[in-house]
Amino acid sequence: MGYAWGAGGRRHAGRVSMWRRPDGVPPGWRVVDFSGPGKSGRSYPCLGTRQMELLRLVLEARGIPHVVTGNGAQARAFVPAMFELAARSELAAVAAEKPVVRPRVPLRRNAHWAMLPLLAMIVLHGMRMGWWLSGTGLPSSAGWLDCGRLDVDLVRAGGWWRTVTSLTLHSDGLHLFSNVLFAAPFFAMLAQRIGLGMALFASLLAGALGNACDVLYRDPGYASIGASTAMFGVVGLLCADIVVRSPERGLRRLALPVAAGMGFLAMLGAEGQNIDYAAHVFGLACGFALGLPAGGCCLRGAPGWAAQLALGVSGVALVLACWMRAFNML
Repeated sequence: MGYAWGAGGRRHAGRVSMWRRPDGVPPGWRVVDFSGPGKSGRSYPCLGTRQMELLRLVLEARGIPHVVTGNGAQARAFVPAMFELAARSELAAVAAEKPVVRPRVPLRRNAHWAMLPLLAMIVLHGMRMGWWLSGTGLPSSAGWLDCGRLDVDLVRAGGWWRTVTSLTLHSDGLHLFSNVLFAAPFFAMLAQRIGLGMALFASLLAGALGNACDVLYRDPGYASIGASTAMFGVVGLLCADIVVRSPERGLRRLALPVAAGMGFLAMLGAEGQNIDYAAHVFGLACGFALGLPAGGCCLRGAPGWAAQLALGVSGVALVLACWMRAFNML
């Protein structure tokens, strides 16, 4: 077993610091690191685990023979002397590359306000089921369902408002609260990125467009209710906003957000009884399509409070107008 000079090997009071060459390393092989050509030994502090893995990948990609010995602080990489210059040049070039700077997305502190639309959906369900305000002249539970459900035949006959009213109807408490719990984190994140008003309006629009696509896809006689189409529209909007703000280029820009959206669709939107899988797909797709221009408008910052207020009021007015039309009040 031989001895080798360490980087920064110094002579102190007649002594020279050296480190022992590990067994199995051929004589004449040199230690390499990211310090570049013209250096010798290994750099201090020693390479961390991630740096050593990167070093190994670079050498393998360039076809440079190498041996890595030791673990943790004792890990070293050796290459033949004739490859030392090439190895150090390649490693120095990798170390000199500037990392991709990911711009920080300015987030609004409105996550608590984002719960208001979900709370309103719970209140509306309670009114329909008679939890409160019973005996005040409101329609029965069956009346709400008949006037607002997404019925393919009735929508095709001109009942366009059902694409919106059906988003606010749920079969029971389990159906309602499962949608609320699913929507809460995604809607809060979307509202923080693009603003509450825009998030509310875009989510309703994505849900309505998703329901319209579902009507075109389904056979006559089909009917459905539930906010899940809009909930997956929220996921699509969020994925599109991430794509728009991503510093990556080409397919890499689309890969991760789209894969994440499809993953949520597969995990949460394809299992269970009475699941309208097609509506979930359409909601996700419509949300993504709407999210691209919406995210583009927010690249330099989300719209101000006046625009957010106008969009939020427009979303609430749309729901109220559709229900008034459903009850023949308009």
